[in-house]
Amino acid sequence: MKNCWKLRLNSLVVLLLIFCSVRLFAQYDKVEEGYFQFPIQPERTNYLAGNMGELRASHFHAGLDIKTNGVEGLNVYTAADGYVSRIAVSTGGYGNCVYVAHPNGTTTVYAHLQSFNKELAKYVLENQYQQKSFTVNLFPERNQFKLKQGEILGFSGNSGSSTGPHLHFEIRNIQQQVLDPLRFGFSQIKDQIAPIAERIALKTMNIDARVNGEFGRFEFNLERRGNEYVIADTILATGKLGIELWGHDKLDGAANKNGIPFIDVFQNDQLLFRQRIDTVSFALQNNIRVHTNYQAEQETRRRYNKLYVDDGNALGFYQKLKNNGFFYAKADSIYNFKILLADAYNNQRLVSFVVKGADSSTVAIATATSENHSYILDNTLQLKKKKEGDAHKITLYTAEGSRVIDPAYQSTLDNIYLIDLSKGVPSKIDYGHGMEDLNLVNSIPSGVLYDFSDASFTIQFNKNSLFDTLYLEASHQLTENRKSEILKLGPSPIPLKSGISIELSPLANYDSLETYQVYSLSSNGKPSYIGGEWVNGKIRFSTSSLDEFTLLKDKVKPTIQYKPTTNGTVFFTIDDAMSGIASYEAKLNGEWVLMHYDPKKKLIWSELLDKSKPISGDFALVVTDNAGNKKSLNLKL
Repeated sequence: MKNCWKLRLNSLVVLLLIFCSVRLFAQYDKVEEGYFQFPIQPERTNYLAGNMGELRASHFHAGLDIKTNGVEGLNVYTAADGYVSRIAVSTGGYGNCVYVAHPNGTTTVYAHLQSFNKELAKYVLENQYQQKSFTVNLFPERNQFKLKQGEILGFSGNSGSSTGPHLHFEIRNIQQQVLDPLRFGFSQIKDQIAPIAERIALKTMNIDARVNGEFGRFEFNLERRGNEYVIADTILATGKLGIELWGHDKLDGAANKNGIPFIDVFQNDQLLFRQRIDTVSFALQNNIRVHTNYQAEQETRRRYNKLYVDDGNALGFYQKLKNNGFFYAKADSIYNFKILLADAYNNQRLVSFVVKGADSSTVAIATATSENHSYILDNTLQLKKKKEGDAHKITLYTAEGSRVIDPAYQSTLDNIYLIDLSKGVPSKIDYGHGMEDLNLVNSIPSGVLYDFSDASFTIQFNKNSLFDTLYLEASHQLTENRKSEILKLGPSPIPLKSGISIELSPLANYDSLETYQVYSLSSNGKPSYIGGEWVNGKIRFSTSSLDEFTLLKDKVKPTIQYKPTTNGTVFFTIDDAMSGIASYEAKLNGEWVLMHYDPKKKLIWSELLDKSKPISGDFALVVTDNAGNKKSLNLKL
């Protein structure tokens, strides 16, 4: 596993020399072979639901998700000698989790546990009672809990943000960066399946670039030929372009689609881009939004891996880059592209396609639209308008004045206009039959503090809010019945790097104003609680996405349903229909009682510190939702 890949494609010997010129496993060399034992069912073949570096919606997956076939309570074993350095219990995230520090400087992590071994469970319970909290984050004294390799530390489960029973397992280096456990040669995981490529996309990276004569982003189907995928037709292009890949990897015996950690892109046998997801830094997890094409994912539901380093991307996954992975197509030139995909078990796949540099004015375009259409791609606003006679010019209106522009190019039925937003943001457009409002209000620079103010709202961007310049769309209006309002921020497919703060002056007339709070609205109008704080008749709130927001009032108390006591444990289901559960507290004969909480099951259950005592007497439970509504239940047990 520590040797360079041996490419199995005889026709690519020259590329192999380049491909193997970087030592992939240097940081793994310090760990001797066989140092770690597999943490669960080590006597048999295991299967994965997720691998290291897999591209998730909001993060790179760290470590392995090891399947337990829907079963909870399997023994989880310590991977190597060490001591417990941290224990965490929470309703989300890793749920019940144990961290073990090892003499060689590494740390192993075991997450979504059902429960801990007896010694650790006693320690956790005592601290929960001391802190009067189900959620705890504990750091035992060094060597307080020593563990030998193969010793049971807990039992597998489905706690936290898990969507099904499994063990999440990580190996971290001394900097707490996550390493790929598969690089350590666990025989319990089998893989002879090469990565699978689904589609390739080409994206124009500036206003002058074209793909098959058009500006934008274009996806191409791949055809399987043996161990190779190809695009059957030659692509015509010109200008600065970026390549993207939609694909996945599979392992033996499991249908799950995992990530592809290693990718090399060659242009005419010269290395253009190299990706090595061999460590994951938690501090840079939000960069997943620029490593993948976030905008395309929101629009197509396909998660494309960018094979170039875009603006704002601070990840260290990339090596030997040329022009940050972008390529420049020139007229009458031929570009042969080969993309090499590989997984942690040295299974490789090749993707090939050809791009021919072509003058875009010579390419016939047959696209058509049913109505006028506007779209922002990076720094360019694209407008499409159906042809109407010989009138082709349109007028743009900006804060600086107006200007008349011609189409950048034409299809058989449409005029296509391209506007460089870095030179000015238009607010209105006249196609020749009256004004249309674009709702573009300003350009927001990245990397600086910036306040944008409108008549009824203010948005504060901090230095880390944006990956790149944002061309902000914003509108705040009453709904049709004038009894509520919507603040709409966009473009919604553009990612934020971190949160923004908003102060909103309400437009509608509300009874008892301060009982209303902010909710975001999904595409189907379903509200999700955001919250907010009222100050001098304005509500302040934060958001990490550009959405639609409204003010709603939650007047309904949470619900509590008592379930029969079993083996000295009392159970309740708790729920809230609108703003969601904020907190709960239980007391037995006036003394605080620990209630475990599983939000997925909407279930809470008791655990006494002194197991010898019966759970009897006066029991009181108070559940509070995020809007401050309280529901109480008193029982005689």
